[in-house]
Amino acid sequence: MRRLVFFLGSLLCHTLLVAQIPYQQRVIKPEPRPWGPYLWPHETPETPPVSQSSDLAAAEFMGRSVSYTAADTWYPSWASNDTLYSPFTDGTWGIWKLVFSATGPKAMTGQAKIVGNDPLNLKVIPLGATTGSAAPYGGRYPCGSLVHNGVWYYGTYCLDGYPSGYNWGTLGPFVGFRISKDYGLTWEDTPHTPLSPLFGETAKDSGCVKIGAPHFVDFGKNMEHSPDGKAYLVAHGSVAEDPQPRPANNSWISGDQIYLLRVTPTIENINNRSKYEYFAGYNRNGKAVWSKDFKKIKPVFEWNNHCGCVTMTYFPHLKKYIMCITDGWPTIKYMNTYFLESDHVEGPWKMVTYMKNFGEQAYFVNIPSKFIDKDKNSFWLCYSGNFAAFQELKINPPGGRYAMVLQEMRFLDKKQLAAYPFAENKKKLDIEKAEWDKRNPLTSKENLALQAKVSVSSLAEGYSEKGVNDGIVDGFPGHPENEWASNQTVNSWVRLTWDKKVTVGKIWLFDRPYQYEQILSCGLKMSDGTIIELGALSNVEGEGLEITFEPKEVEWIEFVVLGVGNSTNSGLSEFAVFEK
Repeated sequence: MRRLVFFLGSLLCHTLLVAQIPYQQRVIKPEPRPWGPYLWPHETPETPPVSQSSDLAAAEFMGRSVSYTAADTWYPSWASNDTLYSPFTDGTWGIWKLVFSATGPKAMTGQAKIVGNDPLNLKVIPLGATTGSAAPYGGRYPCGSLVHNGVWYYGTYCLDGYPSGYNWGTLGPFVGFRISKDYGLTWEDTPHTPLSPLFGETAKDSGCVKIGAPHFVDFGKNMEHSPDGKAYLVAHGSVAEDPQPRPANNSWISGDQIYLLRVTPTIENINNRSKYEYFAGYNRNGKAVWSKDFKKIKPVFEWNNHCGCVTMTYFPHLKKYIMCITDGWPTIKYMNTYFLESDHVEGPWKMVTYMKNFGEQAYFVNIPSKFIDKDKNSFWLCYSGNFAAFQELKINPPGGRYAMVLQEMRFLDKKQLAAYPFAENKKKLDIEKAEWDKRNPLTSKENLALQAKVSVSSLAEGYSEKGVNDGIVDGFPGHPENEWASNQTVNSWVRLTWDKKVTVGKIWLFDRPYQYEQILSCGLKMSDGTIIELGALSNVEGEGLEITFEPKEVEWIEFVVLGVGNSTNSGLSEFAVFEK
């Protein structure tokens, strides 16, 4: 507390002696280091129950990514007004300074609109949050979301318990759809409840659900590519008679089967069980059979202990359906993502690629149809990552974090894979990295912080004071050694000291991107008595605050944390200093 009082006292004194110097500030986002293109290795844990695709052979990451907000559960739906609408939950978001909690009798789930056509330059606008009781379950979360003909259908499902080391280890029933006729500004609640859900399933008394967390098949803008005008949903689930060696694993991120259902999307139909049809297998001619009897439902895909959260998107230029499945078994620490493809929404399915430890903890994986580029044969994968605070987890691929993450990708066919220029790509990437190192201000000799000695108020376990001026904007959960984190909240400080006076006129500050530990107010103090009082630092990964002022000679600069969000510690990912 004494240092905080000293800092504020110094601020008051120097208002008269030095005065707070004129300065300008702006948010900056330096160019990230290039890392792609990159082919994720195809590595399955065991033989999958489907053959390898003869059309699509691999998935390539193209080296461009972006992330928005500090919340998860993003499933964008492309409306007729060319805007994306999505649920979200958990985490914090900007000016709300609010932790969304989807647990208990007042479980809260948010909604937002996503404006823009360039995935790298989108505007994500919150539209508020809605409460709905999870009782008698522990949590209630968003799932299937569709905007069709100006009406938004927003689904929620329930979760319970933590058996077998799982986070939310019991997948509860799908409750139903709340409805908005004004793009998320006002809502009509579903007539269903967790005790009386749309499809009549229960997860109590050791029950297993089949339709726990359904997601609408993405048929493009306003469902323009639906084969019959109907909305289709995919969902992961399990049955009580699960084959050994493992019992049924029915959690938010794990399961045994994938199920398919459909309905004509209208306000009258969406919460009416009698209006739904369920995939019931194939007839002797190989044609899909549909039934209104829920008891006749059959899996559209089945792989025991390897079927978790599932989404599906139609690719018009490929005339293919792509199914994204997250395999969260046997732990929540590392998660796997794989792509299946089919010419038909009902299958049969073939494997494209299995990405072991993708993220390394990526979940809620989906492909927004708005960002499929037929000319480049590319798309943007949407997911969230690394929600659990395991320090050994890495960010892989680069750009992932707890947020709405978009990664640019493309599928390769067999010819493209056979001719893939691995050596040329590596050479090109090495050249790009070398050029980036030369032009990157953080790693250049212009960054005076690289030559400074570092002292800190305290250091949290697993972090490094050297991480604050190593030229790398990175940190927890992927690389905690690349950032400084104290074991304090307010009153923590870091000082850069030089052997002799240096001329400074510009400072870059990068907060740690962990969503619960945003710095809300801070200040700078310099050896000549200069004080600069600042507000919040950006909590977006890779985004920093630039402070510029008339150049001055100093021997040291100290950064002090004055206010922080819900946190056990605070710190910086990077502290850079320039002459101009």
